[in-house]
Formats: sequence, C-alpha cells, structure tokens
Amino acid sequence: MRKPEGELVPILVDSLGEPVVARWTSGDGQQIWYVIPDGVDWNQVVDWLVQRALPEHVPAALRRVRSRHHVDPALETPAETQARATLEELERRYLEDKARLDHDLERARDEAEPVRSGLLYGGGSELEDAVAVVLRAAGFAVTDLDEELGGTLSADLLAVLNGSTCLVEVKAVAGPAGEKLISQLQRHLEKWPQLRPGQPVTCAALIVNHQHRLDPAERPAEVYQRRVVDALPFPVLASGDLFRWWRTQDWPAVQAAVLGQACPGGEQHGPLAGGSEIPAAGRQRWRPWGRGETA
Repeated sequence: MRKPEGELVPILVDSLGEPVVARWTSGDGQQIWYVIPDGVDWNQVVDWLVQRALPEHVPAALRRVRSRHHVDPALETPAETQARATLEELERRYLEDKARLDHDLERARDEAEPVRSGLLYGGGSELEDAVAVVLRAAGFAVTDLDEELGGTLSADLLAVLNGSTCLVEVKAVAGPAGEKLISQLQRHLEKWPQLRPGQPVTCAALIVNHQHRLDPAERPAEVYQRRVVDALPFPVLASGDLFRWWRTQDWPAVQAAVLGQACPGGEQHGPLAGGSEIPAAGRQRWRPWGRGETA
C-alpha cells in the first residue's frame, strides 16, 4: 500500500510528545487536512479552525471567502482599530496579571506547605519546626530546647509570652495517643528546676499530631478519648487545632490554648515547676476543626 506523500505538522502534543492535533499538507500543497481526536464537539472544532487555525496557517483562505473573521488592518475603521487595540491590551494585561498571580500563589504555597505538612502529617523535627512557626506567629518567643540544651534533656520547646513561661512537648503518633506522652511531659516539668533554676515555668502544653495516617477530617476530635486529661495540670492540644488557628490567623486562640486559659486574655496561673499547679477547673478543652467545650 502506498503511503500518502506530504508533511504532518503537530499543533498540539501530549506529555510524550505525540501529536494530538496536527495539520497534514499534501506533497503538491493542494490539500490540507487537520487531524483531531475522535469524539470531540464539532462546533468547537469549527470555531477553532475559523478563529485560530486558518488565520495562523492559511490566512489567504479567509480573504478569498471574505470571512468576517479576517479583516485587513489597513481596511479597518478607526472604531475597529481602537476596539482591536483595546482588546489586545486587555489580553496583554490579563497574561501579565495571571503570571503575577501564579507566582504569588506558588510563593504562598511554598511558605505554607512546610507548616501545613508538618502540623497535619509530620513528626519529629518537621512537626516541632511547624509548631514553633505557629507559636512565633502568635507572639511567643520560642526556644528550641533540644538544640539549646543538647539531646532530649527537656521538652522540645520553651515558649514565653507576657510573663508566662511554657514548656511545650511535641509528639506524633500514627495511632491513638498513649498516656506515656503525658508522663514524659510530667517528668520534664519535674526536672526543669534543675536545668534552669532561675527561670521557673508557669505553664506547659502537650501538642500531639495523633492518628496522622488518617485524613485530618477522619481523625478523632480529641487526642485522648478518655477523660484522662481532665485532671492534668496542662492542656493537651491536637496539632490540627494549631493548623486551623494558624490558617485563619487566630492568634488569641493559640495563646489561650497553649497557656491553658479558658479564653484569650484570661487569668495567668502560677508556677508549675516548684510551685502551685494550674487548676483543672475552668480550662478549655480544645477540639480540632472548631469544636470546643469547657471542662
């Protein structure tokens, strides 16, 4: 079988470089065929041929049939010229604005993704760094205790705000959180006076990224399903809460939750290590995704 002689020019190609839409021209130049995918809307194809393909590839064809889609600029009226120039300027500004907004979106995502990924799916240093970002954004002065003291001598972070000094332990668990996490923070509180006798802590917080293998919307509302937290001298917070507050820039909520206050600007409590405990009554029990109740 003899193959047709001519040239196939791709117009649109797929990710593998294969033609999806192409133009085939016979060897003698007398025939032009457009190759398109099967099952497309012919109205769209005809519009594309008349408004885009023919003007670009065969402009003489539109002139021969005196198509309204092709007018020689030299034959335009001043009104047509002005309207066409305005439209071209509009398209130019649109492309510039779109490029700028695409850049802004990419930059915003680059800034947000480490915090979002850390709080919702991370563990270890990734989660700790994300928590530190949120606390600093909420106004806390944050110290990485692992880095400053070396190793794991104390809790992960020290957060200071308006005279309150808070030990913050950050943990991630793939499944339900065990009470071992609570005892770890309690041991850090007991040991703190030996590490920093001149800087007593006034509060503490346990922040847990619990059941992080699940979609955030499918995770239990509270880190601990049992009422084990009711008698604790510090709040237990889901990292999903921090994410929501950070996303909406609700810094008073972050401050109140970490400091164990019932509401933003509430009463500050006395020292935890070597002093009185934060009373359990009146503390806020924080639920992920905006559901809260007072204990």
